[in-house]
Order: sequence, then structure tokens, then C-alpha cells
Amino acid sequence: MPFSGERLMAEAEKFKKNLLNFFWRQGVSHYEGEDLVQETYLRLWKYRDRYKETAKLSTFLFLLARQVRLDAFKMHTRRQRREDGWSKERPETVQRPVYCTREDVRWAMSQLPEAMREVVELAVFQDMPYAEVAEVLEIPVGTVKSRMSNALRKLKEVLDDERS
Repeated sequence: MPFSGERLMAEAEKFKKNLLNFFWRQGVSHYEGEDLVQETYLRLWKYRDRYKETAKLSTFLFLLARQVRLDAFKMHTRRQRREDGWSKERPETVQRPVYCTREDVRWAMSQLPEAMREVVELAVFQDMPYAEVAEVLEIPVGTVKSRMSNALRKLKEVLDDERS
């Protein structure tokens, strides 16, 4: 029996904490993360007919969440440009920590390019296999592997620089 809209939403609710963590690790505040989770659920409802039961719901959900985050980032960037008078100056980065704590890892993750950060988030923090990460990001599995390798090397460099 195919998922009804209500059943699909009930199943998706199980991923709320994972979605919040996904957005949080992407540098989104807790409150904005909750808004983005709700936006993800709205999109799930809107695109519920595109979900095929043969696919994992988590893959479809994170594909939607990724697009929600990208859209929110674009809107934030446009708003920031307007507020800054179209200034191209970049804001100062967050003060770097001295010890390697959870916050250090979060800060180090924020130093990664977005493409690497997405791969680490999905593969490590969401425990998705590389094939599923590739499907969510719409890239080849080989690209997932190389981005992961480069991301781990960059994270090590960033954290080692902080300890020096």
C-alpha cells in the first residue's frame, strides 16, 4: 500500500532531530533550524507525489532539506547585500578556539567549503552511505569520496593550526 500523505508526514517526523542537527551543523541557529525543518516538511507535503516507496524516505527528505538550506542561504545573502549597501566586504570570521571541543569541530566545519561540509554532514553526522550521499547531492560516488578525503584533510589542518 503506498504512503498516504498523512502517513508520509508521520514517518518523516521521525527525522526531525536529524534534520535539526543537519541544519545546525551547516551553521544555522537553533531557531532558524526549526524554521527550516518546518519548511522541509512543507516541501515534503508539496512534493509527496514525487516520493517513491522504493527509495529511502531519509534520502528524499535530506534532498529536500538541502534545497531548503540552499534557498535560505541565497535569500540571506541577498538580504545581507541589501543591508550592507551592496558592499563586497566579508565579515570577520568567528574567533578561533584553543582546545578541540564540540564547538571547535563546529567551527572547523564552518571553515570548509560548502561542498565538503555537505558531504561530511551527510556521511558522518547523518550516517548515510556514500551512494546515498551521492544521490542526495546529485553527484557521482567518486566525487563524494574525493570530497570526503579532502574535507578530512582540511579539518585536520584547521584543527592542528589551532593547537599550534
